[in-house]
Amino acid sequence: MKKIILTFIITFLLSSCSTFTITKESLVEQLNKNQNISETSNALSLGTKYYSNNLQKIKCTDKNGKEVYLYTAKNMNFIITKSSTGKNVNLYFDTVYFKNDTLFGLKSRILGGKMNVPINDVSKIVIQTETKRFDNVTVSIK
Repeated sequence: MKKIILTFIITFLLSSCSTFTITKESLVEQLNKNQNISETSNALSLGTKYYSNNLQKIKCTDKNGKEVYLYTAKNMNFIITKSSTGKNVNLYFDTVYFKNDTLFGLKSRILGGKMNVPINDVSKIVIQTETKRFDNVTVSIK
């Protein structure tokens, strides 16, 4: 019975998440243009401060290849695949910022775990979120 309940919970959690992709070039451009790095704290972090990018939305691509503006949420993550190792680095979306050709971010807002990934070592970026708040990107022809 425990296995059935655990399987149900895991399936529910995985199916409730949405994934989007973004190129490293687009991420760097959007961070350079829109990030407003400031110190932030979280009630669960017991007063520990961390840096936040303060982005409200990000342009990315949905599973159908359509460009969308995805609005940020507390549990959004970047899943960054490193080309040197093929391993994934999971970072909270709001903690990721770009400085000196390197992405910085936290694995956990409570425990910290600051990570840095040189942009040249990034092969793939996926955004994972529980929210489905996004707008379609419209192209105007002049």
